[in-house]
Amino acid sequence: MKPFLIALSLSFLAACAGGAVYKKEPPQPFKPSAVVQMRGSVSPADVYFTAVCLMGNQKTRVIVLGDMGIKLLDFQVTPTGKAEIYYKMPRLPGAFAQAFTRMAHSELLTVPAPRIEYKDPQTRLLFKAERAGNNP
Repeated sequence: MKPFLIALSLSFLAACAGGAVYKKEPPQPFKPSAVVQMRGSVSPADVYFTAVCLMGNQKTRVIVLGDMGIKLLDFQVTPTGKAEIYYKMPRLPGAFAQAFTRMAHSELLTVPAPRIEYKDPQTRLLFKAERAGNNP
């Protein structure tokens, strides 16, 4: 009876786990030249975030976590304005994700200033962030 209950418990936990979005990884591993952590907010959406920016040659990969540590976005931007989104939390509006990629294209392609402020021209969302820790 004990093995049955253990198997039942494990299957219940697996069923409750959140879904995942999978995309084939790039052919070459991304090797960042600098890693920058930003903490900020988006107004008037009242969203607080931590962004880990992996700065590379002509591209930046950004992983955005919500204030509770939940992964919101994982994307990469290049100087051409092209954004590759590897993960978007299903409940996150597409317009919000696009605003984040535009902000990253504008402010995060190079090592960002200690404080940034960006107002998205399409959504009118205001991004305010500052570098955290001993970043470059």
